[in-house]
Amino acid sequence: MAVEKFQQIPIFIIAWLLIMKEKWEWFPIGRTGGSILMGVVTVAAKTMEPEEAFDAIEYSTLALLWGMMILVEYLKDDALFDGLMDKFFLKNDTLTPTKLLWLVSMFCGSFSALFTNDTMCIALTKVICHVCTKRGYHPGPFMVAIAMSANIGSGATLIGNPQNAIIAALSEASGLSFAKFLVYSLLAAAVCLVINTFALQLWFAEDLRTDTEFARIASEKNRGSKVQDANESDSTKLIVSSEDTDIVTLEELPSLEDSSICCFGPFQRETLQNLFRRLLVVTIILTLVAFLADFEIGWTAAGGGVAAMALDAVVNHKSPERILARVNWELLIFFSGLFVVIAGLQETQLPGEALDMLESHLQIDDIAGVMFFTLVVTIGCNIFNNVPFVLLMGLACGDPYTESSSGEPICTPFMSSLGDEQLAWIYLAWVSTVAGNLTLMGSVANLIVAEEGKDWFEMSFGYYSKFGLPITIITLYLGVAVIGTLWSLTQD
Repeated sequence: MAVEKFQQIPIFIIAWLLIMKEKWEWFPIGRTGGSILMGVVTVAAKTMEPEEAFDAIEYSTLALLWGMMILVEYLKDDALFDGLMDKFFLKNDTLTPTKLLWLVSMFCGSFSALFTNDTMCIALTKVICHVCTKRGYHPGPFMVAIAMSANIGSGATLIGNPQNAIIAALSEASGLSFAKFLVYSLLAAAVCLVINTFALQLWFAEDLRTDTEFARIASEKNRGSKVQDANESDSTKLIVSSEDTDIVTLEELPSLEDSSICCFGPFQRETLQNLFRRLLVVTIILTLVAFLADFEIGWTAAGGGVAAMALDAVVNHKSPERILARVNWELLIFFSGLFVVIAGLQETQLPGEALDMLESHLQIDDIAGVMFFTLVVTIGCNIFNNVPFVLLMGLACGDPYTESSSGEPICTPFMSSLGDEQLAWIYLAWVSTVAGNLTLMGSVANLIVAEEGKDWFEMSFGYYSKFGLPITIITLYLGVAVIGTLWSLTQD
């Protein structure tokens, strides 16, 4: 096995170690700092030239993530998310533990497909834990449901999670469209979401009872603090209603000039807010329609984001600084550095040669090949993390190289050597996403739920993984079977 540019191997190993843990005591630079640091070292070590490093960054992926973050932040800023939480969970008095479990799973899975899994985990965890405590339900099963449903649901679309966003950019040359991906992945996600929720109901049957020790303690706490619950203290209040915002400062009151729209008006503040809310929903719908119409996915998402910013400026006369401040810039920087590091590793020829050794067993045109492909991707995602592993497979060159008219070698994408390239990308997206459900440490979404809900319930590695391991293996292969069967029925 011939290895070129050997200096990149230790650079990748160090980058992997920095990514695997949020912060190391001996070098607390964090994942984002570690990623961009090793990206710079890649160029400094002459693995790649600066121009090549810039070319390695998938700007379409960054634009997609940025645009969707902007739209989600406007939804949260306009309290639309809060309104949904209020209607479906906080003020829904018909929810038994079982009904709540199914509602959480379906709600989380559906919205994760549109607004990313990490976002939904952040939006739901504290609200559901608060609801469980007030009603005397054990929050453990619901926390597991949020994490697993978010991952499964996000696998339905190319905008559901970061690795799918990367696949959207890398698979563009194969002709895989947003709509085509949705057709095959949506059914798999829907089936597996139902199976997963039913399994949750059976596995956590004891914790879903209302007469558990946790329920008794929670009920006693609630009876002892009725007055406090009636007036919602700052520490437990998660939703701010319109009645809480009646008092405003003089600076917040709009002038007659500020309450006009393009020389029309003046309008009441509430009228402007309602108008912007409707226009925001329309913007999101048009963005999704543009995805389905096969517009360039990165520019479409970015266009939706800037359209929301423009509408906010025209209708509400607000500057977007508050929204831009809440964008996860660290994630975008993290991906930028990671693109360079992975592209540098490809220069060593190691990933391509390693995958070439497995190529004959990874062919997706037979059942054995699909099962082995699923196993390899699952193991790889749990060793390297799903985003780096997707990049490794997506950027790897197959064997043999082709030559241009000038005699220069041209990279033949490894994914195109596995059979139908579009189907291979769909399989990769599904497996790399759902594989995160295997253990508590398997995905960022799982860790977000554990961290956000730790004040209510310490979800241990064993509590999650004893259920996650067996059911994830089932949903992984069941989803692959659904996708494969549907593909064979529609491509003949």
